[in-house]
Amino acid sequence: MTASLIDRAEVAGYEALVVTLDTPLPGWRERELQQAALPFYDGHGMANYHTDDAFRDTLSVPPEEDQAVAVQHLLDTFDDPGRTWADLESLAERTDLPLLVKGILHPEDAELAVEHGADGVVVSNHGGRQVDGSVGALTAWPGVFDAVGEDAAVFFDSGVRSGADVVRAVALGADAVLLGRPYVYGLAVGGVDGVEAVLRNLLAELDLTLALSGYAAVDDVDRSAVVERSTAVRR
Repeated sequence: MTASLIDRAEVAGYEALVVTLDTPLPGWRERELQQAALPFYDGHGMANYHTDDAFRDTLSVPPEEDQAVAVQHLLDTFDDPGRTWADLESLAERTDLPLLVKGILHPEDAELAVEHGADGVVVSNHGGRQVDGSVGALTAWPGVFDAVGEDAAVFFDSGVRSGADVVRAVALGADAVLLGRPYVYGLAVGGVDGVEAVLRNLLAELDLTLALSGYAAVDDVDRSAVVERSTAVRR
């Protein structure tokens, strides 16, 4: 099934694969427990699998005839805490697309990821949904970047809500910044137009933040654009 998804991504024109490392199992999520609801159980968010020939071949009946069977089968096979770095290496050998690993918070994990075939890492704590009280992505960033920044692309994720957040991440060395919940909120409120509005607003704030900080382009931003809170001038 993994091979099938990779092939489909390559044919569709995707430019990279991203493997999320920090969800070998779902975390203890109070909101989902309180609501006794998980979208996957209703078949939401599973279209990639339900339309995949390799996945459908493993079912006794098609998802259109018995969605509950398809959902349960995916839930039984999707999570696998037995995966190792060797699996990542075999995945990298399976495709010519760049391979990124998401959910890195420790320099040693970043080094192991690159050692086993990753072309880049995404510093992320999964929005704080996996481990309660987990270290923030921004706090973990310097160690990870210093460990592999010269050997691999390093992206930043978790808590990006504005153009100013993007500038800060880029100033700390991020090759790219990932945006999650804001565009989902836009989708929920306004569909495609909502997503477009969120992205336009973020890009507009990014442009203004650069200009007001004295930069003509985002590529000009470096660490001199930020200071540690403890060393900031107090007025």
